[in-house]
Amino acid sequence: MTDALDRLAVVGSDLFRRVDVLLAGGGVAPGSRAAELLRRVGGLPADVLEYALRLDVAGLLAASDELRGVGDRFRGLPGTVAVGVRGSAWEGSGAEAFGVAWAALAQYIGEGGDERSIVGRVDATADYLGAVAGWAQGFRHELAEAVARVVQSAEAVVVVTVKDGVEAVAAAGRIAERVLRTAGEALDAADELRRQYEGRLGELEYQPPEVPRGTAAIAGVTRVTM
Repeated sequence: MTDALDRLAVVGSDLFRRVDVLLAGGGVAPGSRAAELLRRVGGLPADVLEYALRLDVAGLLAASDELRGVGDRFRGLPGTVAVGVRGSAWEGSGAEAFGVAWAALAQYIGEGGDERSIVGRVDATADYLGAVAGWAQGFRHELAEAVARVVQSAEAVVVVTVKDGVEAVAAAGRIAERVLRTAGEALDAADELRRQYEGRLGELEYQPPEVPRGTAAIAGVTRVTM
């Protein structure tokens, strides 16, 4: 799916490569906003654009939908097996031990809504992927707006026509500040998104229950109607 950033990619890449060359040769003023943003983002404008162009919004949304399908397939398992267990004529210690084990496993699988269950974790992961897709789409939109502004700016004219010298380096610095500010805001949004889902996506270890074996409470004959 083509968006505004894709359409501006060629002109943006050409300008940003020129900006990067100027900054690499002339540097930026220490303590300036551009210098701060360079440290925060860890890349130059061309790096930011290349990264944003690689963001696959459609792929993230497709993965989110696929995970929701996985959750739906697991969601009905506890209820389906519970119906079968209730309808069986299995009695005795074996049946009771199985009931304890199955109840723990059913709780572990879950039916959604509880992130301490497998289905809950799958649902949360699907939600997270959808949120990341929204973040990526928003970042691409904001960066496209930044590209559109800087390629039409007086600084862009200086970078393209003057090509070197103090004036060109200063113009490159102002362009970099505009682009890197957008990237910095996207990083802040990504950090906030990570904090929202922290602790909700990790591996969920299964803790097997204490299944009684041979106690007076469940010892005896096991009967199964075949």
